[in-house]
Amino acid sequence: MSVRDMPLKKFIDSRHKALDDDLAQLRSANENENVPLILAETEEILSLLTGLTKPRRILELGTAHGYSSLFFAKKLPGARITTIERNPVMIEAAEAEFSSREEGSRIELRTGDADSILADLVSELSEAEEKDKYDFVFIDAAKSHYKDFFEQAEKICSRDALIVCDNILLKGWIVEADGDAARRHRTSIKYMKKFLDYLKERDDLEVTLLTGGDGLAVIRFINE
Repeated sequence: MSVRDMPLKKFIDSRHKALDDDLAQLRSANENENVPLILAETEEILSLLTGLTKPRRILELGTAHGYSSLFFAKKLPGARITTIERNPVMIEAAEAEFSSREEGSRIELRTGDADSILADLVSELSEAEEKDKYDFVFIDAAKSHYKDFFEQAEKICSRDALIVCDNILLKGWIVEADGDAARRHRTSIKYMKKFLDYLKERDDLEVTLLTGGDGLAVIRFINE
């Protein structure tokens, strides 16, 4: 479902139930300020996936004001979250949100270019045991870099990890690239299509593409 299907979106969103009042208030504040955050339907899918898999170490690319990091921390009280953000305005806001909540003590905010930080993590975890690697990765950053992000992230994942990529439908532009808005995002559209083709060609991956929210790719490794 494209996020442009507003009647369906409104119907589904009306059934959304936040984990707690704090998250509900934070979502409302972010939406009122036009801060980018995961859609309510996306949150429902992430809640189901993390509830089933119970990840211990989560890596997130794209922090914004910290909503999804706090969602993961609240959903999984035993998990530790590493989140990456480069925008100074977003970093300042996220730091304030994390410092004002108990769950923030389990969130590590790494600031700067995602490619560089991922390279650092690959180096840090090059000899790590399975238990010290990431078992859930959420990619929600620069859309034209998804392939690069994925290839770096898989080096620091456990064998049973899930990698989830958000916004793969790009508001429906992935199949209907019309209008000024779509033309402004033609680079992201081009590289997202290449990324999805790349996933399809990987025989060592099981990939499920979902149309919920703005589209999700749910990826796991096939271990023989």
